[in-house]
Amino acid sequence: MNKTKYTTNTNNLNPYFVTGFCDAEASFTISISKNPRYTLGWTVKIVFSIHLHSKDLDSLYLIQRFFGVGSVTVHGDSAMFQVVNLSDLVSVIEHFNNYRLNTQKYADFLLFKKAYDLINNKEHLTEIGLRKLISIRASMNKGLPERLEVAFSNITPMTRPQILKTNLESNTPDIKHWMAGFVSGEGCFFIKTSKSKTHKLGMSVTLNFFVTQNIRDAYLLKSFIQVFGCGSFSIVEKSGIGTFAVLNFSHIVDNIIPFFKEYPILGAKARDFQDFKEASVLIKDKAHLTKEGLDKIILIKSRMNFKR
Repeated sequence: MNKTKYTTNTNNLNPYFVTGFCDAEASFTISISKNPRYTLGWTVKIVFSIHLHSKDLDSLYLIQRFFGVGSVTVHGDSAMFQVVNLSDLVSVIEHFNNYRLNTQKYADFLLFKKAYDLINNKEHLTEIGLRKLISIRASMNKGLPERLEVAFSNITPMTRPQILKTNLESNTPDIKHWMAGFVSGEGCFFIKTSKSKTHKLGMSVTLNFFVTQNIRDAYLLKSFIQVFGCGSFSIVEKSGIGTFAVLNFSHIVDNIIPFFKEYPILGAKARDFQDFKEASVLIKDKAHLTKEGLDKIILIKSRMNFKR
């Protein structure tokens, strides 16, 4: 893995944008590994990290610059920003104390803070402290991995904090910055083309805007309707996924595009948004009803999302 030098000169990010982006993409992790060199036979490490495709490397540079700590590394198509040192993690913890996470990830953050305090006080070097740390780990993310369940079979998971359901209906500038960050991570700007017998050229074109999330944050996605003043929310119970969607062209043009022009998103998704806007102009001018215009839209679609 190659360490990447931080070189970006872009302006500082809005702190609410950073929290929104981290609600979408960040991870709070406690790593516990066997190590015979330690008295208890285990070594522990807590890590704040963001993993992205390498095409979003610039976004990681910006996050690193914002926090002023951590490192950015690249391995093939994968890029990662991480903060490991206890002294550096203070900056991360202070940020989220002041600019609260809105998803259920906030519960992981609160547990992460407990782990930080325990390690900072060197309690993890005692048997009781180590077991307490594993109890915290058991309540975070997806719980204990099998190897730790086997090694510590009688551990009772710490009670996971109950997070009050956040609603975004206040629609303040802070919420809008948070939304720009969250959509930079979880949003999708999509051009849908379908065969159609009712269209002269045999193809229909629509613009779709989606945000998907685990149903544990369903209440949050549902409140997006108030933030944007449009859209719908649906849940697929079988997959455990909730989706906020805007499919109406007028709502795309009048609500979604102006929102992100005023509160810009970042990364590769920002380029998708620019293509999305370009397609919206063609459709609004009815250029998609001509072969030349339709070909332009198909070309735009060909370079978006996973094809970028």
